[in-house]
Amino acid sequence: MRLNETRRWGFLTLVIGLLAGGCYWMDQEAQLIKVQMTALREENEMLTKRDEQRRYINDLAVEFSMDPTIVALVDRSAREYLKENGPEWRLMRTPEFMSYIMLSLIYVESKGDTHAVGDGGKARGLTQIWVSTAQDYGEVTAQALHVPETNIFFSFQHFHQLLKKYQGNVALTLYAWNRGSRKVDRLLEYGESPGNGYAKKVYEAAWVNNREPLIGTP
Repeated sequence: MRLNETRRWGFLTLVIGLLAGGCYWMDQEAQLIKVQMTALREENEMLTKRDEQRRYINDLAVEFSMDPTIVALVDRSAREYLKENGPEWRLMRTPEFMSYIMLSLIYVESKGDTHAVGDGGKARGLTQIWVSTAQDYGEVTAQALHVPETNIFFSFQHFHQLLKKYQGNVALTLYAWNRGSRKVDRLLEYGESPGNGYAKKVYEAAWVNNREPLIGTP
């Protein structure tokens, strides 16, 4: 009798152990599935964002008749600079707006031609930044400014500096880009308008290829 009871309790103990082990492994499997589902969802979101970004870049490339790699470079630079959140960016509002301004400037200056040379050799590359101006921000050669990454790097620094100088005024920044900040400052000091049509030309670059105007012209 005692032997049967011992066997019975042993059997029950075994069953309970197996059930407990089964529940543990089921829970572990459920946790693993949950982790895998989360990873798949995050990967899908990342792929969706990447696809949206690719479409955004390609749409701008078509809109400005420009190499997508140049558009992507401008967009990346705009996002990096806007992270600073300085007051000089307040009128830019979004990285997309900043990208649009810079792409419009590039369109007006060179139409995306990395080999463009102007002002008797003083202006170079995509943005036609002057060699002497770029050299205010670091060592760079005229030839190096024909490399898109280099040109955009120095151009964003100069554009940022002008925005800071003119307290976020995009129109004055564009006039200073085109005419030089000394001349713009001298005209303002004399109470004269520094406007020469350049800011309007950049803003209205949005009309080319059936685009809508970017913002009202000053």
